[in-house]
Amino acid sequence: MARWLYLSSYHWLVLFAAMGISAALLAWISFGLFNLAMANLAFLTKFGPMAIAEGGLLQALEIGVKAVLALVLYFGFKAIEHELINRWRDPKG
Repeated sequence: MARWLYLSSYHWLVLFAAMGISAALLAWISFGLFNLAMANLAFLTKFGPMAIAEGGLLQALEIGVKAVLALVLYFGFKAIEHELINRWRDPKG
């Protein structure tokens, strides 16, 4: 595996900044995502084919992509958090 994929090869400050960026992007993407998904589902079920013609399925796909991206950002945040806590507990290595 490429060296740049190993979190242990980065300075703690770089990891801390990446963790902050990941958390900020996660919050920005997931803000209101649940409400938007519920509104989209209600729109699709209420208006059926007309909602599909107006782009309801495309919006549902976009919501799904944002949800997957939010999950990836969360996993990145947790991986960096785990690495930083391990370094804090064992400063020798």
